[in-house]
Amino acid sequence: MLDISFLATTQGVPDVIGLLFPNIPNLIAHILASIVIILVLSKLMYKPFRKAVDARRAKINELLNEVVDKQIQANKDRKEAATILNEAKSESLVIVKNARLDANSQKADILESATIEATNLQNHAKSSIIQEREKAQDQIKKSIIETAMLAASKILEENIDEEKNKQIIDDFIKDLI
Repeated sequence: MLDISFLATTQGVPDVIGLLFPNIPNLIAHILASIVIILVLSKLMYKPFRKAVDARRAKINELLNEVVDKQIQANKDRKEAATILNEAKSESLVIVKNARLDANSQKADILESATIEATNLQNHAKSSIIQEREKAQDQIKKSIIETAMLAASKILEENIDEEKNKQIIDDFIKDLI
């Protein structure tokens, strides 16, 4: 080792060099104490700290797995919902189409039955009108015959001459009007 003690005896020069180099026994004691403290702390603190970190890591992994599972389930549910919605739309279109076909069929049936009924009413009205006309004609014929018979009987009662017959017929016609 190098002896530097002769420099410290000089006046006016501080003992700087002695302070620059560490005290070896002190340094060794500090290093050994630090190693002991590190070993003790690692024995006492490392395992519980490591256990806490591992537990936290396991909890985080568990939560991440749950999130992934829930996301997968949500995607699956969304696909199922989309499928159900598409099926419902298709079904509603079929229902609407069938309802329109049924409505058109009922419309055609109603129009056909209304046309038949209107034709029947028209035919019935025509036949009623024809019957009424025939009745009226029969009544007119009867009244004409009765009138003619009445006129003939009056003419026969008073058969005087041609002028008189004309006069009786004119009077009879005036009475009718």
